[in-house]
Amino acid sequence: MFGPALSLGKPAVGDGRVRFRIPRWRLAAMTGDRLSSTRGPAAPQQRPRIPTSPPACAMLSGTYLLRLFAFASLFNYTSSINDNVLASQEHPNHGMWVGNAAMWVKLTVRRPYDVPTGHLAPSFRVFLLKQLEQYSDRIMLNAPLDPTGNLGEREDVTYGEVARRALDLAAWLRKQGVTAGSFVGLVGYNSIEWVVGFVAIQLLGAVTVMVNAAVKPDSMAHCLNLVKPVVILADGPCSSSITLIQDELKDCGKVYAWSKLGVTGNVEVLDFKSMKVSPSDAADVKNGVGIKDIHPDSDSTIFYTSGTTGYPKAVLSSQRASLHNVISSQILLGRAALRAGAPLEMVMPLISNPPPDQRTILMVVPFFHATGCLTMLSKAFWEGSKLVLMPRWNVDDAIDLMIKYKVNVIGGVPSIATAIIQSPRLPKDLDLLGCSYGGAAPASRLPGDLRKRWPDLVSAHGWGMTETNALHTSNAGMDYVMKPKSCGVPVPICEVKIIDTDTRKELPTGKVGTILARGSNMMKEYYNNPKATKDAYESGRWLDTGDAGYLDDEGFLHISDRIKDIIIRGGENIPSEEVENAVFLDDRIAEVAAVPVPDDILGELVAIAVSLRAGVKATPEDIKAQAASRLRGPARPSFVVIYDGLLPRNINGKMIKMEIKKTVGDLFAETKQAPRAKL
Repeated sequence: MFGPALSLGKPAVGDGRVRFRIPRWRLAAMTGDRLSSTRGPAAPQQRPRIPTSPPACAMLSGTYLLRLFAFASLFNYTSSINDNVLASQEHPNHGMWVGNAAMWVKLTVRRPYDVPTGHLAPSFRVFLLKQLEQYSDRIMLNAPLDPTGNLGEREDVTYGEVARRALDLAAWLRKQGVTAGSFVGLVGYNSIEWVVGFVAIQLLGAVTVMVNAAVKPDSMAHCLNLVKPVVILADGPCSSSITLIQDELKDCGKVYAWSKLGVTGNVEVLDFKSMKVSPSDAADVKNGVGIKDIHPDSDSTIFYTSGTTGYPKAVLSSQRASLHNVISSQILLGRAALRAGAPLEMVMPLISNPPPDQRTILMVVPFFHATGCLTMLSKAFWEGSKLVLMPRWNVDDAIDLMIKYKVNVIGGVPSIATAIIQSPRLPKDLDLLGCSYGGAAPASRLPGDLRKRWPDLVSAHGWGMTETNALHTSNAGMDYVMKPKSCGVPVPICEVKIIDTDTRKELPTGKVGTILARGSNMMKEYYNNPKATKDAYESGRWLDTGDAGYLDDEGFLHISDRIKDIIIRGGENIPSEEVENAVFLDDRIAEVAAVPVPDDILGELVAIAVSLRAGVKATPEDIKAQAASRLRGPARPSFVVIYDGLLPRNINGKMIKMEIKKTVGDLFAETKQAPRAKL
């Protein structure tokens, strides 16, 4: 039907796990490394000779690798290629054998295709320099001159101009002592300067430390002290916030603002448009003079994720892991096209090449989130897309920007797509090409609504974590329409399995348990927190995601609940303990439990159940007002339930949150607003 023929060697016995993992050699193929010539144990007679010459190894990249991934996913082949993979060999008949002593796969295609000479770049430095030059004349960023608003006067910046500013900033950073492996803080909301800063840091092979600009001062101090950046680059308001906690920072570098707007106190302001550096210094950065030891396993990024204490943990990842989204996201789109009946000659260009015409993307998700940076920004670099930045979300502003700048791709988190499609101001003739999202559970009707409104639109829902560097599974195209409650199958470099939460034994298909994840997209560690790193991983480097779910009979992952106590509001992770700790500062509160309640736009809202101290009176409005002054915007409670007695507890005295969640949820469903609820 599709042209290829897939023949299998010794298949592994299915065990309810979905996996097509090719750790060692596929990393080499994707990053341009050469294969090791080390031979392993005896293999089947049909195993080809191990290739050791550079030409043979080079042929593992590009189209043939993507074809193998696509067809392995297409046929839902549930087998594992382990870390002792020996080799892969291209054959003159346009087939490829891949495998080890336990299992071999041969993929034969009935017609030849050109083998591209490129690979996924071994580092952000190589990737960014190539893409910035390739699309130098295209507009990359459209952003408001006033970063506090969305509309008004805006600025266009080309890929070439981003490259020029980033090279100048990188040359300046070198003068401040930044070298390959140095930690450099980047703190601010979406802006042209944020992107320039990210590029500049990566051009030096340094580590971009991306702090959530919305965190409270105590969390900001914790994040910076955890990694001790050599230099901190921030927007005006964030630079001022950092100066307020300057005395709490230990061994952190100097703070510089990239905008005068919002700066208070003694903060030096840098103008990224006109850095005072010599052209020769910028040229040295571009040519790699003095920049050494940057390879796929080098440190690349630090994002922050919420920990059990409510304070964020620093997630350190490699160049390879951070870059995986560039290719991984394409493979599953190709898989969806093949499953829908598209011919191979149509699909291969789709997954091997950027789109021929520039796409315009509405960029709402913060760059300091893995989704915003690694999924959307990195893909924009690969595709040469134009990003229309929105510093603050407002659906009416979004519609205005979409009309004015002819936006044809939206996404990030489900609440964005939901709000746009529900807006009465959305023009009937506005056409969209794509919509992808993750970070929160979308409404099951959303993919059907999108397809009804735009029949040719390709929608996709992904699941992942900061620790997985965003994408780990994806559900796209008609698969998503047919299975709207699933977040799809693992990308080809990843694995998922389900285990019993108590016994830690693997569960069969259809059984709900704890979701474990593994792959080369995984973080290196929680930086400066070895205990948390050790606790996060099971034997065999399986990450305990804290989510509960199951795999269906086609290998699609379904998330059924979250074991970790986190509320996800519009893609923003909010630890329950963060809310509870703030509410407890109210002297009237005896007990508090923060739980999620459903919302059609944001996915979830924060709700709290409280009991009051003896002799104390309070209203839900009073409690919400007190809590709001101590919490960041997304973490503020939208609904309060006051219990007459103590909150439900089990025989051991442990609070029964599932019972509280059900009670609060039922009351919320009855009111659909924040009433004066009382038990």
